[in-house]
Parts: sequence; structure tokens; C-alpha cells
Amino acid sequence: GINAEYGKEKKKKNMVHIHQAHHLGLDYGANPARISHYHLDLGESCVKWILFALNFVISLAGLLTAGLGVYVATAASSYEEFFGSSSISLSYVFIGSGILICLIGFLGCCGAMRHSTFMLLMYFIFVLMMFMVQIAAIITILVFKDEVKDQIKDAASTKLGQYGDPTKDDIATGPLDVVQAGLSCCGIEDGPVEWSSESSKATYWIRTHDNDVPDSCCVTETTNCGKNEAKATPDPAVVFTEGCETALYDYLTDNLLLIGGLGVSVAFLELFGLCGAFMLRRAILHGY
Repeated sequence: GINAEYGKEKKKKNMVHIHQAHHLGLDYGANPARISHYHLDLGESCVKWILFALNFVISLAGLLTAGLGVYVATAASSYEEFFGSSSISLSYVFIGSGILICLIGFLGCCGAMRHSTFMLLMYFIFVLMMFMVQIAAIITILVFKDEVKDQIKDAASTKLGQYGDPTKDDIATGPLDVVQAGLSCCGIEDGPVEWSSESSKATYWIRTHDNDVPDSCCVTETTNCGKNEAKATPDPAVVFTEGCETALYDYLTDNLLLIGGLGVSVAFLELFGLCGAFMLRRAILHGY
């Protein structure tokens, strides 16, 4: 009777330990009593808090990445006629990855504080996957920025030839005015001279304007402010002198490289997160 009573009491305690182990995310198999002796030494406690702080920073960086992605997508949408939809789609990729990075960082914080081996394992797997995605995205940016220049040139040259045509307001005149006024540029490659009859690039515009540039090329935009400024040496106090091809390319690549640089920084932090999660989970599983 005494042995049976003792066996029941021992079994009851083991069940309590198993419940505690599951609550903490630990896996002690046939030796649940080890949970009662679980603790971390000073060095491992430092790893835990460093991992928590690291993932807090990673979460903030994820929010910043998503915010920059929203900014680039919103700002670049005004110039989508020139960049194409691929550049906008790339911004959405960064928005999504930024949100995921934030959630993964939160998972890492929870796993570290709760000593949950399951959370730490999931964190390790997700961070490893996100790290590979970020490397692929950074490579895509480097490749994309070289290809987009030709795309900008082709789209802008077509719109320059159609500029001023009443039937092309939505696809040529309007978008080119937005770019010239917004990015402080004029023409495509060579500046204001491209609007002249000598250049013959603005095929529709030169039918009704003799050596004039559109008002959107003016530093201070007023009616007919660009009259007689379609020349090789225009007055820089009156009209913008840089071609829009360079301005568009610099605008897009600067913003994408800014996001890419942040992505590299986050990826670097994630490497430390992977090491910290591995060390902390290993310490927990080896029975303190």
C-alpha cells in the first residue's frame, strides 16, 4: 500500500514537471525531473539578454525597412511610367520583408525570455530563411539598377516625342511634366537643347514651339517661362540644365540602395541572432 501510494505521488510530480517543461518549450523526454534543476549560468544569462536586445533592434529595423519600402513605393508611383512596374514591385517586397523581420525579432525576444526551445528553433529557421531571401533581394537590386537605366531612357525618349500631343496627355505630357518639375530636370539626356528643332527629338512639340522648353523645365514655373531656352547653354537661373534620364536613375537607385544598405545591416545582425539562438537553445537542452 505504501509503495503504491509513493508511486502515485511520484507519477503526479512527474506530470507536473512535464507540464512545466511544455509551458517553457523544453523537451526533457523521459527525465522530466530535470526541469526542477533548470537554470542558466552567468555567461548563458548574458547570451539570453544580448539575444533579447539584438532582436529588439532587429524588430525596429524591420519596421524601418517596411516604412522605407512604403515611402519608395509611394514616391516612385509618380514615375512608374518611366521605371516600370518591376521597381514598384521591388518596393513591396521590402515592405513585406520588413514586416516579417519585425515579427521574427519579436519571436526571438519571446523565445529568449521564456527559455522556449521551440520558439528558439522556429526563430533560428525563420532567420536563416529570411537571411537567404535578403541576400537574394540585395543581388536583385544590384542587377536591377544596371538594367533600369535603358528602360528609363527608352520610356522617356518615347514620351519626349509625344509631348504636347493632346491625345497623349495621360501617358506622355503629364508624366514628363511631373518628372521635370519634381526632379528639377529638363529633357532626357542632353538637357533643354533636346526641346529644340535642332535636336528633332521632341517631334510633336517643335511643330508649335520654336526653341522653347515646357514650363515644367523652369526653376520658377510661370506661363511661357521657358521661351527661347531650348539651347545648349541655357540660363541655369531660369531652367533646369540636367537631363531627366540621370535624375530618374539617381532617384531610383539612391532609394533602393538605401533600403538595400539597411537590409545588409539587418542581415549582419541576424547572423549574431542565429549564433545566439543556437547557443541559448543548446544550453537549455543540456540540462541546467
